[in-house]
Amino acid sequence: EIMHGKTSKVRHDGKGIFIDIPQGIPSTRYHSLSAAITTLPPNLAVTATTEESGVIMAVRDREYTVTAVQYHPESIMSDKGSAILKNFLDLKGGTWGENPQSRVLDPQIPPFEIKATTPATTKKGVPSILEKIHAQRLKDVQAAKETPGSTPSDIATLLSLHLAPPQIPLVSRIRDHKPALMAEIKRASPSKGPIAMNTNAAEQALTYALGGASVISVLTEPTWFKGSLLDMRMVRQAIDSLPNRPAVLRKDFIIDEYQISEARLHGADTILLIVAILPKQRLKQLYDYATNLGMEPLVEVNNAAEMELALEVGAKVIGVNNRNLHDFEVDMGTTTRLAEMCKERDVILCALSGISGPEDVRKYVEQGVGAILVGESLMRAADPKAFITKLLDIPALEEDQTYKGPLVKICGVRNKDTALLAAQAGADMIGMVFAPKSKRKVELEAAREISLAVRAARQGPKAEATGTSPASSENSSSKTWFASAASSFPSGRPLVVGVFQDQPLDEVIKTVEHAHLDLVQLHGNEPIHWSRHIPVPVIKVFHLPAKSSS
Repeated sequence: EIMHGKTSKVRHDGKGIFIDIPQGIPSTRYHSLSAAITTLPPNLAVTATTEESGVIMAVRDREYTVTAVQYHPESIMSDKGSAILKNFLDLKGGTWGENPQSRVLDPQIPPFEIKATTPATTKKGVPSILEKIHAQRLKDVQAAKETPGSTPSDIATLLSLHLAPPQIPLVSRIRDHKPALMAEIKRASPSKGPIAMNTNAAEQALTYALGGASVISVLTEPTWFKGSLLDMRMVRQAIDSLPNRPAVLRKDFIIDEYQISEARLHGADTILLIVAILPKQRLKQLYDYATNLGMEPLVEVNNAAEMELALEVGAKVIGVNNRNLHDFEVDMGTTTRLAEMCKERDVILCALSGISGPEDVRKYVEQGVGAILVGESLMRAADPKAFITKLLDIPALEEDQTYKGPLVKICGVRNKDTALLAAQAGADMIGMVFAPKSKRKVELEAAREISLAVRAARQGPKAEATGTSPASSENSSSKTWFASAASSFPSGRPLVVGVFQDQPLDEVIKTVEHAHLDLVQLHGNEPIHWSRHIPVPVIKVFHLPAKSSS
């Protein structure tokens, strides 16, 4: 703003040179150039701004008695200039610690609230990109609310029926790794246009998860980012069976409780709240609503004033966006400058946007960053898993390539003598058929007798001792379901398998309990989800169609 030679009212923090100086003092402006929050080094603190526009008028070193003002305190048009100069001349030594009367280090005085200028428009009368997206999402949400089947009452009913998939806590999932990776699925953006328009969200998510991502961020905004709620739902289903699966983040411009309920219903574990588009009271309301649904939000900030708001609402996970959402310019120093505000607090600091290599990650980790969000670089990577390995400096694992031989199952066993012969011959599994139409069907009491005999004769740890060892579970998030299931397989040999074909679920469960089965093989057209209700590992047979051109 052009204010050279004019006066502006100044608000300040009441410390250092501003001790006992009233607020709103008229001050003669020096020139239109001024420091910005995004250009300040971390060792400087903002101590005064103009009341009307939020332009920085004074800064101070956080340790040493060095202070600067961006106006003329000595001018006859400036009020309290002499008192400000006297306060400065009264300072002793070279640090604020030697000057307790300055109250610079007094913890009882709240931090100075920097009401930075909000660039509401890029040019006079022209809405910023953020404003355009905000306006469009208001329309989108209203349209969704009015659509039969997805009204707020419909969403509430579906949630009350417990149709939302189970969730995992964001905070503990991020703290499992340092730094934790938030891998983003983003087909396009307002600044870059199309990025990877043909990406299949579910396939990309599985690649991220097996590569070591702790969180998968899914853009669900359709107009500029080409995402959808269906993308997020498919992402969730693709990774649902993975051990220690990544948390799913709905990345969108959340402005209404309706969107949070929508997210939970479609499988999100957390949502994004952008401070730049939410008034303080609204931010608090949406934060509380999300936490009441069991979701700890990722709260996004871009400057010190927004960081203060995020801390004030009690956010546990705060992401500093290096990209200014008004003009989409990237400044990688943004996270660095704001990191100091989170020190000594129980907050996970995340660096968002612009991260492209391991050098960026190492620098942020040294500054206390606990998680990084990477989108465009991952979406453009020819091999996302290899990119993640390099990005996070993950050491290459030496896999055991020794062929251990096949697992052998002897099926159709109907008496204990045959079972014991099979066990002595080295069988890994002994199968007993319970299908009513099978010629090899075994009676329940005979099956119990066989199972008890095999258990008494088996070698190795008891089959009841299931679960992974510490070594096998350490990197479970980067294993496929098959690899993880193999590591958690009962270790005693041979294992007793019950084979069923299109029998009622309650009959299967009762047989497992009575016959002491180690595994169940579903050999018919049973629904896959039955495996969740059967108390032992399940083998599912898939019947392939006759050979065809497909």
